[in-house]
Amino acid sequence: QAKGPGSQVRPRCRAAKAPPRRLRPRPHRPPSAMRLTLELLQQAPQSLNPAKQRQLFLRGYKIPAIENLGGTNDAYECLDLSDNDLIKVGNFPPLKRLHVLMLMNNRISRIALDAFHPLPNLQAVMLTGNKLEKLVDLEPLTKLPTLERLSLLENPVTKVKHYRPYMISKCSKTLRILDFNRIKDKERKASALLFGGDRGKKLMEEIAPPREVGKEASEGTATEAKKAGPSPEVIEKIKKAIAEAETIEEVTRLEKALKSGILPEELKPAEAAAAPKAEGAAPAAAA
Repeated sequence: QAKGPGSQVRPRCRAAKAPPRRLRPRPHRPPSAMRLTLELLQQAPQSLNPAKQRQLFLRGYKIPAIENLGGTNDAYECLDLSDNDLIKVGNFPPLKRLHVLMLMNNRISRIALDAFHPLPNLQAVMLTGNKLEKLVDLEPLTKLPTLERLSLLENPVTKVKHYRPYMISKCSKTLRILDFNRIKDKERKASALLFGGDRGKKLMEEIAPPREVGKEASEGTATEAKKAGPSPEVIEKIKKAIAEAETIEEVTRLEKALKSGILPEELKPAEAAAAPKAEGAAPAAAA
């Protein structure tokens, strides 16, 4: 039908569109921890870096320990193990071709004394963003004969007094760049004066005392004993006491003792219980 100039056109009714659904962004879930397996070594990306070195990328896998690197067949000049969960540096196979080792943003607090022995041509070590605290922990780095570049930024050890002159003095003369700052001749002369003579040796012993092997061993033994938990005899005694308990309070107290693994005083042998009392009485008698 023809529509006159005065006629009104009714707008067509359109179905109301539902508002677009807003998709919630999925929370970022970091990958679960992975062991450094031969399969991972084969699947990891590799490329040529700007220095035209063949580089293997093993970053961001939450790797807890260095292992199985013999599977690389010593085919890389650069290994990138950054952004993982490494605690200790060590366990390298012979890698004569390796020149650059990148270990940034891990949780490294220890370096094995022989960590770098299988890496005779290592020139650069990047340890930025780790947990190295003491100058003595850096001893293996000072033994690298071909080290040219080293970064320890964002480690607690960099705040230790005389850290930079200590590293300049101890490291090989081949070290040219420390913490992304070139080592100047006047710094080398100043560090040589600072740690020269008897006074310098004494200062070095003060700021970097040698590690006490016996103390570490005893601490390790105590830690292992704690992990081992209570002995079967202690557990059996506490269980027997729980079975013979007459009140709820007594049962609760014994159950706590069972969880902690500490034998209550009344269950200890008479000789062991009497020993502390005798020790306490001795000073009184002497007085």
